Formats: sequence, structure tokens, C-alpha cells
Amino acid sequence: MKYALYLLPVILLLVAGCKKDRDNSTVAMNVKTFWPNSGNAGTIVTLQGQGLTKDVQVSFNGTEARVLDARDSVLIVLAPDNGSTGSLAVKSGDRKMELGTYTYQALSLHGISPANGPAGTNISIRGAGFSSMEAPAKVTINGKDALITGASDTLLVAAVPEGAGSGKVVVMVDGKEVSGPDFSFQVISSIKPLKGGSGTAVTINGEGFNTLAAGNSVTFNGKAAAVISAAAGKLVVTAPEGVATGPVVVSINGQKTIGQVFTVVPKPVIRTVTPLSAPAGAAVDIAGDYFSTFPDEVTVSFNGHAAIVTATTDRSISVKVPAGAGAGKIQLIVNGQQSEGPLFKEQSLGILQLLPDNGLEGTEVTIKGIGFSTNAAENIVTFNGVVVPVTAATDSTLRVVAPVGVSTGALKVKVGTLDATGPVFRRAGVITVAGGPSQTLFDDPKGVAVDSRGNIFVLDLNVIKKVTASGAVSIFAGKTDGSTGNVDGNGTAAAFNYPVACVIDAQDNLYVCDQNNRCIRKITPAGSVTTFARVAFTPIGVGIDKNGTVYIGAQYAGVYRLDGAGNASPLAPNVYQSAPGTLVIDNSGTLFFGGDSDNPFVSKITGGVKTLYAGGQYGYGDGSLTGAQFSIISGMARNAVTGEMYVADNNAIRLIANDQVTRITGWKGGSNPVSGNDDGTLNQATFNSINGICTDKEGNIYVVERFGKAVRKIILQ
Repeated sequence: MKYALYLLPVILLLVAGCKKDRDNSTVAMNVKTFWPNSGNAGTIVTLQGQGLTKDVQVSFNGTEARVLDARDSVLIVLAPDNGSTGSLAVKSGDRKMELGTYTYQALSLHGISPANGPAGTNISIRGAGFSSMEAPAKVTINGKDALITGASDTLLVAAVPEGAGSGKVVVMVDGKEVSGPDFSFQVISSIKPLKGGSGTAVTINGEGFNTLAAGNSVTFNGKAAAVISAAAGKLVVTAPEGVATGPVVVSINGQKTIGQVFTVVPKPVIRTVTPLSAPAGAAVDIAGDYFSTFPDEVTVSFNGHAAIVTATTDRSISVKVPAGAGAGKIQLIVNGQQSEGPLFKEQSLGILQLLPDNGLEGTEVTIKGIGFSTNAAENIVTFNGVVVPVTAATDSTLRVVAPVGVSTGALKVKVGTLDATGPVFRRAGVITVAGGPSQTLFDDPKGVAVDSRGNIFVLDLNVIKKVTASGAVSIFAGKTDGSTGNVDGNGTAAAFNYPVACVIDAQDNLYVCDQNNRCIRKITPAGSVTTFARVAFTPIGVGIDKNGTVYIGAQYAGVYRLDGAGNASPLAPNVYQSAPGTLVIDNSGTLFFGGDSDNPFVSKITGGVKTLYAGGQYGYGDGSLTGAQFSIISGMARNAVTGEMYVADNNAIRLIANDQVTRITGWKGGSNPVSGNDDGTLNQATFNSINGICTDKEGNIYVVERFGKAVRKIILQ
């Protein structure tokens, strides 16, 4: 008992301490808002804030109100029967707050649904006293007028206006007004990045988002994404697995807000890095695909050391070599998608550029770089492993000649103990196989095709000539005197009337578009000529697909397909455009054909529908499919090795690949094609009115020229 008496004061002190701790942990009362601010006696009034317990006293102009419910952040009371218009006040202990005026009147706002959403959302406003004999009710959201789409005495339906923002819903009737709860306005103002793939971290900026990550549902083209972080004005999400191109949608409490389209692109592709060695601080250019135009969406590191990105486009990135990079791989991350590049060496020896970067045996090449020896003999240069002598040297340039048997591969330089790898030197260029402007081997060549053994067939006025790989020319089919006719037969016993285009099949059968005879002629490898099909229109073009189906380009009438019996049917209805020269059909069955000077573009036919594919304006500009220009297209060809397409355009050859149109040869370094008969590198070569084009099984291009009167070979490998 004695011990109990001693312990009693201690227990009382502990109890008092615990009570004091509980009192100190109680959240102080604070009211942020209340609604409605008017109504009759008995109107339910909601107060929002914190520390709102049943002990809080609420008075309407001095008359205490009955508390219906208290939930710390929400307090619900009834406007008292004997209350009057005046201050609505709350009191808790010694703390008292004046919240504003509550007006006793028939007009009252009891609730809104939904309480959030984007512009255009129809919100239902419940209350009383909305009817008027004088003028319709008016609704504002955050001070902006809303369009009322439905009305009764107890219900209004209003559309959220554009750019409303978050704020009070207010109803005005006959000069009276009542404010309700806040409406949370949802809008997506921007999405960054707008391109990427699965796993890309995407920031969604806007308004009205839930601050709890779980309170926001985000989808990419309908596929749910994980929300990493959330704030009222910003969400950070991860693009989901299997993401497809489509709009980004944010849903909060079932209310959807549609944002911009997120475009799915493959991970970045590094094609070339120049130079592959250089000292810290030197500029390095990375070329490839699927980059970004925004530097903050691109991260480049050398052997794990971050580099400074100085410029970036969709296809090129410029960076500075970071100090301490040493030797290691280049890593590139674009919008969360990573690719690895080649080995890079941080050193004082490097190759910046090859001029030219293509050519054949005997081409003089200038190597630009850093760290070369001024003593020519101290620089060891190799073309794809073949050593060549250096004819002139400075510390930044070396001059060499492409060796006999040069092949496509990397050019390397070694100085002392350092070695540097440069850009690839391509065995490429233009040579004349047969003919020339001063020779009489050809009169007016119009079409060209190459068989599996390398023999070249040229349509020349009314005969078909055969050119061997060594350049020997002979008449393969047609009258030796060049006279016209329409006769089947073998070799020179056959007769033609102005053949204009030709293609060859997998069995080396030649199909010739015999324009003035309005037919397609078939010539076997042995020279036997037969009429394959007769048509009612003027044929000016021809193509063949991988299955051996023949297509005919008609003058002012589109493209026709031939069946096995030679019957022609239109590939697309109501096409009144000419399809001259050689036509291209890819592995999917899509057909491409070019136009003349009146139609400077490439069209395609897929599924019986003709659409514009590339070009549209007369000119010579390279660029995207929609931005590029063409002049006079005389035919097209497809590279059997790469699947790329080539267009014979006036005096030049254009490449269509990766949704871009670029020059291959015929410009001689200028902005416009230059007519001429020069052989040499792709940049040096000139042509004179290309009249026909084809490719061989190795991907080389052959062309014939009207004024050049020659067969030219464009070597690309």
C-alpha cells in the first residue's frame, strides 16, 4: 500500500503528460471554404478545411447551427430556422473565424456533379430557386460564363467553357447569387516527349490533376501507363509495354482529358560517328535515325562519360568529347530508348572527313583530320586493309589514291603507336559501258534491262540491242535496217514500232512496251519474239513483280495489270495520269510510278487506290517525301539487295529511302543537275537526258541517255 501511494503521483504525472501530448497533437481548426452561401432555413451547408470536429460551433449571424456530421476535413451543418442573413462564423476553443456572409433566400446550391472535368463537360448543378419569370439563370465557373443546356427550379446543366480554370461554381437568378463548391478544371497543356517507345518517361503538364498518383488514370492509345509521380500541374508516367501511336488520355474520377498524340518510334539507330577518335573537347558528329530535335531529350556518353550535346536533329547529333573518355563504346539514349555505337578513342589522332568518300580505282582522296605527321612516310594509310602510299601530308590533311581492287570498307591511318579509323570509303562511281555522244553505237536509246549474266539490253528506236559486260554491241531483235513493223519471229526476223520501256523476269525473258503497235512483246533469252498482250490504249510504261505478273503504264490512263492470258484490267479506277517508263512493284505488291514534267511526282497504287507518294512541285530539291521536288521522271528502279528505290529524274538519279528523297549522282556538287558526259565519282559524274533505268542483281544501276547516246553503269557497292 505504501508503495502504491508513492507510485500514485508518478502515474498522475504520466497521465497528465499523455493528455498534454494528445492536446498538442490535435490539429488546429481552419476552414478554407464553405458552400452554399445562401439558402432557406434547413439548407445543408458544407464546410471544408481541417480540425473540424463535432466540438466546433457554427453560427449563422449569431444563431448556432446544428452539426450533422464532422470528419476532420468536412463539417456539415443545417442553416438554423431562426437564423438571418449575416456572418457565418466558426469557433473551437479560443479560435474563432468569420467565413463570410450567408444569405437567407430561396436561391441555394446543394451540389455539383461531376466536380471535375475538361472543357465541354456537362455538369449538373442541384439546388433550389433556379427558376425565374424575368430572365434565365446564369452560371459561371471560376468567373467565366458557362452555357446552360438544361434548366428547372432544382437542376441546371451547364457546359464548362474553354479555359475555365479551377474555381467556384456560381448561380445567379434575378439579381441574387449563390456560390457552390470549387470545380476542378482538367486540361493537358503539353506532353514531353511526344516520341518514344515502351519505357519512355513522359511528362504531362496541365491543370486539375490528382495529387495522389493512384488518383490519375493515364492511357497511351488506350493502353494503361504507370504514374510515377503526381502534382496538380504535372504528371510523370512511363509509356507502357506494347505502346502504339495514339493520344495520351488522363482520367480523374471517370472524367477524361485527351492530350496530344504520342508517336511510337524505334530506338535510335547510329549509322556513322565522325571522327572515331579525337582529343577531349573536339566536336563529334553522329548520324543516324530516330533522334530528337530537342537536346534535352538526347543523352550521349563516351565509355560512360557524359558528353555535351551542342546540336541535334532527327538524323544528326553534334557533341563534344568529354575529358577522361579513354577508349570505349558510345552510348546514345533518346527519350529513354538506348542504342550502342562504335568504339571511340580519346587521343590526338583522328580522321574527320574523306573527300570524296566514294570512287573507283585511281580516285584521288584527301583525308582531313588531326594529328597527322608532316612526314608523308610516317603516315600509314589503308583502304579496307590495303596499304597505299601517301603522296602529300600536313598535320591535318593527307593525300592518297584509291588502289587497284579497291573495295568498300573503313579507311584507317596509323601514326607511330596511334591508329585512327575513319569513315567508310565506298567503291562507287560512274563508268560508261558503251557508246558516247561522239559515237554511233546508239541513235535514241529509250529503255534498258540487265539479265542474270550481266548482259544489257537497250531499246534503240525500232531495235533491241544487246551489250555484253565488255561493251560489245549487237542487234538482239528487230530489223537490222531499223525499219518499223509488227512481226513476231526470231531475232532480226521480228519487227517493232517504237518500243519505249522494258523489264526482265527471273528467267531472263524480256518484256518490251511496243508503243505504236499497242502491245507488249516477250523476247526469250534465245531471241524468240512473241506478242504477249494487245491493248486498246497507248502503252508507255511497263513493270513486273516478284511473281512474274506484268503491269502496263498507259498514256493518260494510269496502270493496267495483265493476267496469264494477256488480258488487261485497270489497277485503280478513274486514273487519268500517264505512267511512263519502268514501273516498280515492291514485295508487298504496292506499285510506284513517276510522272512527266506536267506531273513532277511519284504516285503509288495500293489496294486499288492511287495516292501521291513523293514530290508534287517542279524542281530539284531533296527532302522528305512531301517536301522533295522532281523535274522530268523517265522511270524508276528497285534495288534487289536493299529494297531502296531509284528515280531517273532529268540528268540525275534520286534515291527514295527512309521516307527521304536524296541525290545520288548527276549534280556535280551543285544545287541543280548539270548536263554532261563525265564519268568518275558519284559527285563528279554528269548525264545528258536519262531515258531509261534498271538495276542488276548486285544493286548496280544502269541508265541510257538520249543525248549522251550511251549506256552508263552506276556502281554503288
